[in-house]
Formats: sequence, structure tokens, C-alpha cells
Amino acid sequence: MALKYPKNPKFNKLKMRSPDYESWQEGCAHDPSLLEWEGKYYAYSTDTFGAPSGYQIRVSDDLLHWEYVGSAFAMDGVAPHYKRGEGRGRYGNLQAAFDWCVTDQREVGYGICTRTDGAMSFWAPHCVRGTDGKFWLYFCLTGYFGGSKSCIGLAKSDSPLGPFSCVGLIVQSPAGWRTPNAIDPQVLFAEDKMWMVYGSYGLGLYLLELDPATGLRKDGFSYADFASGKKPFGEYYGIHLASGSLEGGVLAFERNVPVLENGEWVSKNYYYLMCSYGSLSSAYNMRCGRSERPEGPYLDVNGNPLVCSTDIGTGNKMLGSFRWEEDPVDYYCPGHNDMFDAHGVRLIAYHCRTNYFIEKGLSRSNNFHYLYLSQYDFNSDGWPVMNPNRYAGEEIQDVTEDELLNVSAGKFEAVLFRQGVDEVSAQRVILRKDGTLDGAYNGTWRMYDSHYISIETQGDEFLGIVMPSWIDHQNAAGLTVSAMGKRSGMALVMNSTNKI
Repeated sequence: MALKYPKNPKFNKLKMRSPDYESWQEGCAHDPSLLEWEGKYYAYSTDTFGAPSGYQIRVSDDLLHWEYVGSAFAMDGVAPHYKRGEGRGRYGNLQAAFDWCVTDQREVGYGICTRTDGAMSFWAPHCVRGTDGKFWLYFCLTGYFGGSKSCIGLAKSDSPLGPFSCVGLIVQSPAGWRTPNAIDPQVLFAEDKMWMVYGSYGLGLYLLELDPATGLRKDGFSYADFASGKKPFGEYYGIHLASGSLEGGVLAFERNVPVLENGEWVSKNYYYLMCSYGSLSSAYNMRCGRSERPEGPYLDVNGNPLVCSTDIGTGNKMLGSFRWEEDPVDYYCPGHNDMFDAHGVRLIAYHCRTNYFIEKGLSRSNNFHYLYLSQYDFNSDGWPVMNPNRYAGEEIQDVTEDELLNVSAGKFEAVLFRQGVDEVSAQRVILRKDGTLDGAYNGTWRMYDSHYISIETQGDEFLGIVMPSWIDHQNAAGLTVSAMGKRSGMALVMNSTNKI
């Protein structure tokens, strides 16, 4: 059967922030998470300067084009009520969250997110369909940027569009970085249980078990239990998963992942933990580990637990800043992702910056955070590998060696990530019919079974898959190789350079 390639998705043109926030489309979508309901897809994202407070919601019919449709919380005009303490049972029922996070400018001179005038700025949401038929929005509020005065709560609505109303706080963290930072919640239903991963920088990522009947903590503990000494640190804040300068944790559970062991395919069940490392504006990159238990430990290809120190560290690096040849739009600081199953299509939704507008002299900032989706699947070691191109409706399918060589003539541009956080530029390589690799990187390669590939170069073996893609900067469909180093834990991604 001939390969099926995606058609031109005609992506919306990237735009800078403008006062007309309803026209932003994929722009200014910081920390996205996805929900599917009744044939439509919803993206929830962090409050962005210039748009109403209360989480932006975007909707899509095809996962390719997104439109702003409103805010999750109805915050217009409610700030004075919160200032006066009138937000209990009304206006989103966020008074407890506000009271915990509110910060006077005399305490912190800049970056205040929860202000004494009643205004709030929400970060990093996650929305799921709950077991009670309602939509459960896990929200977080913080006092000020760079601090740990934060809380995570659960709000519910009868509609994915809201308005949502808080039903309770789940975890709270005081200022001073003595505890995990209670932001960036992501939840997972798996094996008859429910989990929430959370945390940002400081002490790293933590895991709490939730009650799938209510969406709240299974143990019912409150911050008062911890503060009074009734419950110890570990019982209130949960299980430690990862350490250091990282955030945006997300868990995915996969049954029957095919793994090639000693020449035989076996099926395994894994929990995968993804998160983002490093500085938000200069070093952000996406890392991954896995475990056979939700509680961990989450390890990388070398058996190391996930640790970020000074923007780098352990963990499989799935994507960082890079640029394709002749592409004016670079992928800069991709991260804070969601892992989402769209009826069997595995997708990673993430935000990504670009320096394009700076290089064109149109802006002095790259702080626009575009909503991107990319497909992922697993290599023959059972590690996720990610298509670096934006999802265009392509399908994972069988690819033969002849098809790979005929379509591409063996010519590829390759991006090999490394521990450093500098933007990586694509290099030209050639996959020759005799199994050798020439060009910027030398070595050998082979394909095996349905669509798997092994590339040996740079002292490492990269195991991956071959998949059709829409290569937007070429304005053409082609083939993409996405692989992970067995020793380095660094991704190698390659796009064919011949149009088809």
C-alpha cells in the first residue's frame, strides 16, 4: 500500500500580540493543555497580558487551527468583590485561593500576580471530564512571579467553556521555597486510580493521589493539617518525582508498548513523565523519563532519575531550541507540554517561541508563546520519540527502506540535540543505499520491521521511527525520522529534503 501523506494544513500565519486578543489564534497560548468533547478540541492556557483574566480557551475542529472563544472563569468586574472578601460561593468561589496568594506591592516590587485590588492572574491549567459528568478544571494561582506563595484548586462546570466555580483547594505552598511550589497541576486517570503531578522549580515535581469520585485529594488532608504538625511534609505534599529547575510535569500511561528485547517483541506497560527544564526565556527544553509505577522512580535511558541543574541535566531530551535550513521561523524554547490521545493519535501540545519577529526588526520580544502540536510514538526500546514538525493530520504507518530512499533520495537535514541549551542548526546528511551515513555526521543506518530505524553516529546508536509529515518550511510533504540516543538520551530528528 502506498504511503499516505498529509495534505497542506494551511496553518494560520503566526502573529505578534495585538490588542485584539480574539484574533490571536495560536498566538499567546502559554502552558497549553487539551480536552476533547463531542467532536471538538479545547485548549486551555495561562493568562496572558492583553487578554481577560481567567484562562484563555481556544477551540478547534481539526487540531490544526485554533480560535479564541472565551475565559474559563467569569472574572470581568469581580476584582472589587474579592478585595472586599465577597468571593465565597460567588464570582467563581475563588476567595480562599485569593486570600492565600494575595501579595502587597510593598512585599514584592514587581511581578505581582494576585493583587490587593482583587485582580488575579492564573497559571498552567488542566481540564478533564470528571466521573460526575462535569468538567474539572485544575487551576493554580500564585502571589508573584519567582515565588512559591501558591495554591492549586479544583473548579467544576457543566460545560467545557465554563464558567467554572471552585469546589476546593488541593495543595498550598507558602513563600520562601521551603516546600514544593503549588502550581502546574496535571492529572491522570489510570488503572482505577487518579493522580496529580505538580510543582515548579525549587524542590521539583511531586505526585498526589486524588479521589476519582470527587477530583479532590484522596486523603482529605488540608494545609492546616500540615501547618499544625498533624500531618508530616511527605503526607501533605506527596511523593517526590523529579528535582531541580524544572516544571510543567505531565504523566501519560501506556499499555502494551512494543519493546524489542533479544530479537523478540514483547509488550510492556509504562508511565511516562515529561517536564520542561531551564530558563523560560532562554533555555526551555522538554525531557522525559519512565517508570512501571505511577509513584516512580522515573528514569532516563541511562537509569538516572530526572534532575535539572543550571538548565541542563538528566532525562531524555525530546525537543529544544532549533532551526531548519532555510526556515525563517525557528523553534525557540519549546516546552510546558501536554500529552494527549486524540482517538489513537498521540500528540504533544506545547508552547514555542520564535525569534522571527526580532530578526525582522518587527519586535524586541519573543514572548508570544505559540500553540504547537506534534505527533509522538515509541521507538523499539519503548521510549517516546517526537515528530519535530507541527501535526498536520499525518498517520503512523509502515515505511520500507525503498520508500525511504525513493522519496528522499537519501537526503535529509538533521538536528542532533545536545546537553547545551544553545539553538541547534540543521545539518545535511545522506542515507546511502549501502547502509552508510555521510555528510555532517558519518556512520551507518538500517531499517527493521514495520517503520523502525537505527542510526549509529557520534558514538551513539539512535533508535527511532520513520513517519510521513508535512514539512512546512518546504511547503511539501515528506518523511521524518525521530530517534533517541541509547547512550546520550538526546533526540536526533531528520526531515527529507526532496519534495514529493
